[in-house]
Amino acid sequence: MHQLICSITKEQSTTSTSDLARQAAAKGAPSGSGFLAIEQTAGRGRQGRQWSSQRGGMYLSVILRPSVKKKYWFALSFAASLAALDTVRHQLALHFDEQHMPQIGLKWPNDVIMSGGKIAGILLEAEGQALVVGSGINIAPVQALARQEKNHQVVSPVALADIWPKAAGVLPTPEQLAHCYMKRLVYWYNKFDQIGFAPIRDAWLGNALFLGKVLTVWHGTKKITGVFCDLGMDGALLLLDDSGNIHHITTGDVQLLDN
Repeated sequence: MHQLICSITKEQSTTSTSDLARQAAAKGAPSGSGFLAIEQTAGRGRQGRQWSSQRGGMYLSVILRPSVKKKYWFALSFAASLAALDTVRHQLALHFDEQHMPQIGLKWPNDVIMSGGKIAGILLEAEGQALVVGSGINIAPVQALARQEKNHQVVSPVALADIWPKAAGVLPTPEQLAHCYMKRLVYWYNKFDQIGFAPIRDAWLGNALFLGKVLTVWHGTKKITGVFCDLGMDGALLLLDDSGNIHHITTGDVQLLDN
């Protein structure tokens, strides 16, 4: 990771910062190249879903070129979610004491949840031997996307503006969040590069909001319900059902059943 350049190219508007990153990666752009946009016209999330990307958010994609085999790249999804969590938490810590700090943590696999809403999301896409890590953090108020998710619970978006104290003044800019996020991504990537997934897994579990809770995971029309008991060393969600069986889940939409 010592060769990471960590540069950021800024655009006012683009289809998706990950489109810019993938194009640059295909042309040989180095690890650490970041692409920031003030607005995305075709932002996307997991499973091809639309990501609301109006002006007022941080939309950043970073090129990474891991030296490990692709089967281990999943760990960087969790590393990126920790970087986004650190970035938001840093802003909150400037204006809230521990007693009034909004609840914030992680939802499997890589969403950042604040005050019950989704404030940040991560999307990883491979481009040859490069990995594009796309991240979005809501700063200004976000209008929920009008969509139906049959049998699925949709987490409403939330933004820093929704909880920002009046005495705190202006909101942080996308550029400020992007630079903070890049530093934290470098930190977690270094952990992965030097030690592997274990420290990332431990940190992720330490911030998991639903650990020990009863969850339902939907994979298409298939539904699995159980207690979220652990995170596998391959990043899988481990659910313990009423029969004592542990389900090893690598993809799906998570719904919390108890509070």
